[in-house]
Amino acid sequence: SGGPEAARRWRWVGLGMPGEAQCVKVAIRCRPPSKKEIANNEDCIVELTQAFEDPNVPGEVILSDPAGHEEPGKFAFDIVFGLDIEQYQVYEAIGRPAMLKTFEGYNGTIFAYGQTGSGKSWSMGG
Repeated sequence: SGGPEAARRWRWVGLGMPGEAQCVKVAIRCRPPSKKEIANNEDCIVELTQAFEDPNVPGEVILSDPAGHEEPGKFAFDIVFGLDIEQYQVYEAIGRPAMLKTFEGYNGTIFAYGQTGSGKSWSMGG
């Protein structure tokens, strides 16, 4: 069975500061508008309330209907990175804590999800 040591290694561990309770956290990063979107004078339909430095302050994302037919959708996330965030800040907030936990024997995963062109590769590679 592996005993308590094996159980410790397989426990779900998310991001967090040393000494605090660990859990899975959800972060979002939206890419800035592309050159094509800017050239086409397309409106931004995403409003971000950035939150990544203080774990007690949740972030919010508001998605607006470009046609204006529906009320904006509001979504809360543990971590929200604004459009002007630097790649090293994403790494320090997400990558480094996950990596350090893997060195302690925990499993670590950073999962990028979104539709084509939403910024997954851009977020992971900078």
